[in-house]
Amino acid sequence: MSLLIWDIDHFKRINDTFGHQAGDKVLKAIADLLRTNLRRTDIIARYGGEEMVALLPETPIDTASEVAEQLRGTLEDAQFRYGKELVRVTASCGVTEFEKGDTPESALKRADEALYEAKSGGRNRVVRPTS
Repeated sequence: MSLLIWDIDHFKRINDTFGHQAGDKVLKAIADLLRTNLRRTDIIARYGGEEMVALLPETPIDTASEVAEQLRGTLEDAQFRYGKELVRVTASCGVTEFEKGDTPESALKRADEALYEAKSGGRNRVVRPTS
């Protein structure tokens, strides 16, 4: 099973520019976009403010990374609107695979570290653990 953790890039800017109602609508639209582009067996959930996690059962990390990259591109190309305003959105993603002896916390920590690397490396990227 693989784990993806997403963080919406510069989400505060969306809230500051368009308001919190727009931010809420963007989060819902992103969740819908992710849900419709994942399998029925995959699980997506909001995790924190503008973070989302996805569990991909029976999915090795190479496949999960490909799925995450496709989702990242789909999100980047999406045209979210709030009223007449176009709201451009990108997201960064950390990907990991559950390993023997992992706890949910250890896998989440590894995915979160990969997410941090994606964000510090320029955002709008998918990164998997280096070790």
